[in-house]
Amino acid sequence: MHVLATVSLPVWSRALLAAILTLAAAPAGAEPARSDATARLIQTAPYKLEVASSDGNKVLITNAFTLERRRLWERPGVAALAFSPDGVWLYAVTSSGEAVAIDPDAGKVVPLGKLPIQAGEQVVDAVGIGPTDQFGLAAILAKPQGPVAARGCSTWTVPRRVVLHRAFDGTAPRLEAREGWPDDQRTPRTRAVSPNTKTKVSIAGPALQAEAQFGAGGTTISKTALPVGAFQIDWMRDSQGLALHYPKRAEAACKFRVGTRFYRQEGGWTEWNLPDGVDTVRGDQPWPTPAAAPDGMRWLGTSVRGVELIEPLPRFRGKVALIAPPSSAWPKLRPGVRALPSLVGGPLRLAELWLETGDLDQAGVEIDRAEKTAAPAAVAKLRGRLQKLIEVRARRAQELALPLVDLRSNKQAPAAATTGPTAPDDDAVEPPAAPTPTRVSP
Repeated sequence: MHVLATVSLPVWSRALLAAILTLAAAPAGAEPARSDATARLIQTAPYKLEVASSDGNKVLITNAFTLERRRLWERPGVAALAFSPDGVWLYAVTSSGEAVAIDPDAGKVVPLGKLPIQAGEQVVDAVGIGPTDQFGLAAILAKPQGPVAARGCSTWTVPRRVVLHRAFDGTAPRLEAREGWPDDQRTPRTRAVSPNTKTKVSIAGPALQAEAQFGAGGTTISKTALPVGAFQIDWMRDSQGLALHYPKRAEAACKFRVGTRFYRQEGGWTEWNLPDGVDTVRGDQPWPTPAAAPDGMRWLGTSVRGVELIEPLPRFRGKVALIAPPSSAWPKLRPGVRALPSLVGGPLRLAELWLETGDLDQAGVEIDRAEKTAAPAAVAKLRGRLQKLIEVRARRAQELALPLVDLRSNKQAPAAATTGPTAPDDDAVEPPAAPTPTRVSP
């Protein structure tokens, strides 16, 4: 059963990005660091990354880059969320079995029906399934045994799946029940070839070995012994990093936790363990693996603070960024890589890429640098977008009770003044009366 698909960019997009990379390359004699930074941004920046979450009564969706949030649906007892495999629909299931499909962009809600929940059963999770020409939802149900343990885990018995299919024309839904958990996604994958096909990495005893595909020598990536039971390797899309997943120490009913160690090639391989306080899977289910973002560079996690975006990249926010309040239903990443339209081009394109990764201070520097050579209208358009994001940053700092300087890359420069609220920097439709949630308690 497919949980999250990584969708490749179309051929024309890859060609366009390659052309941008060629144009953005530093001229002879320029500092290599600037060219390297440009390459990394082009490989990871031009995407919209959205996360669905719920406080149990409202379904929210968060743009993880701009940090804008909007409310999509309200109903008491929201218990599970799931995206369709193509990311077009967001499914929500309540504790009473009510199931709906939500268009995250238009806010349209389509009732799907009532799922048959047996006495003593609870809604544990949900998975969006195909085909794409109809609604498809699998609700995971089970009976709890004993109280809910730490991290929201419970010991479940007699798990089963209720699969719902419904045509878009509104005909009656087709339901079927299947016993047991969904198909195990934690199939061992101890070897993996990089997306650029140049390097094969494999688990060799206590070490992680990299071997060039085309005749060059190999090397040991890991600096310390691998965690016991490491079972899966995920390459990052730019072929400069990877994630290694392994079984994590159990906590009471959370018997199936997964830990992750990241490796990144930045002038030599470095490694970083995900903090123990951040979880990437529900520890009371034996089947799911950590959800990688559609851009192949980030992962989704949760902690007591809320929903976390795991970013094993050299970035000013750090490697775990809080992006949404705590979620009573397991948060879900929206599948599909959807390019953000470029507002400008030429000398301002690098400034736009800095905006898309959240480094507003560096974006301002690039806009100032390119102002003499870029068209005035393009400069004004990008400055307007920068102003919107500065307002978002200030609001988020207030919500999270953080000093504004903690969200800035250039902590010494004076903060830019805001001019008051403007429309969200997001192409989605925000339903009326959808306030941003209040402060998140750390």
